[in-house]
Amino acid sequence: MRKALVFGACQEMGNNLCRTLINNDWDVIGIIRDDSAHVPILSQLTLAEMNSDDLDFLYQVAKDVDTVFVHLPESAAARKELIFSIEHIISLSEQLKLRLVITTNKYDVQQPWFPSLAVWRKNKPITVRLPKRLKNRLRQASFNGAKVLVICCGHSLSCALHHGYLGMLIKETQQKVIIQSPSNQRLCHYWTFLPDLADNIAHLLSHEQCEQPDLNIVYYPGHKASINDIARCLALSSGKPVSIIQLSWTILEFIAFFSPLFRRFLKTRELWQHGGKPPAYSIPLHAPSSFIHTPLELALQRSWRSVSNYA
Repeated sequence: MRKALVFGACQEMGNNLCRTLINNDWDVIGIIRDDSAHVPILSQLTLAEMNSDDLDFLYQVAKDVDTVFVHLPESAAARKELIFSIEHIISLSEQLKLRLVITTNKYDVQQPWFPSLAVWRKNKPITVRLPKRLKNRLRQASFNGAKVLVICCGHSLSCALHHGYLGMLIKETQQKVIIQSPSNQRLCHYWTFLPDLADNIAHLLSHEQCEQPDLNIVYYPGHKASINDIARCLALSSGKPVSIIQLSWTILEFIAFFSPLFRRFLKTRELWQHGGKPPAYSIPLHAPSSFIHTPLELALQRSWRSVSNYA
């Protein structure tokens, strides 16, 4: 039986990975903070409580596993929730020669030339790429014995505010749901429903039949959808009419002077206005017929209900 070490077991992506790996007959050790409040209780899941000073304990626990999982989100605040830095996690995999699986939507954004030209804005979606420093560090780790799989994904298709941008854009009243659109309402972006991504990772690693490269960077397409598509799905899920309000970037820039949350949002302004495209190194995880996709309507419905129940 294979054994996994999952960082952030109390976070959304880590929790989903723990559940789907266990369903695929893995033993799982979940790393959580020693003061975590919402702890998953699952068979075949061993929880290890740690803080940032417990590096020796971490190495002791990791000696019994063959694969390490960590989610590196776009939000700096969410990345701070990791007990150990990404450098510590890479070094762990490097020294113990483990497989390291990183899921991320943290990118350097390759801006198009002459962004001020209106025609260029319409015709040139932005290529998203791993940060160069991170990619070079992972390449070095692969040379030193770690096997690294990086799965790049789009915005989280979650209505919870602290998990991604979508929750930040949705407001609900007793009569209706309001979506604030930071881009053209028909412009499609890549959205990832994290339970789908976790299912695909478990499927890939549990059924892989050929040797993978020491550093494998892939792009998980998820759901390509516009704000209009999301509005239609939220109308089905909430049973309320949904209206779309265009965000004014000028107002957002003013608010950003006082709000770190909006300053983070402004960093993706060009991506929202142009749309994104997968990088040149993108390859599918496995055959398209093997993908496990929840339809967008059901994905949003599930996310919406979980947030409503939590509230």
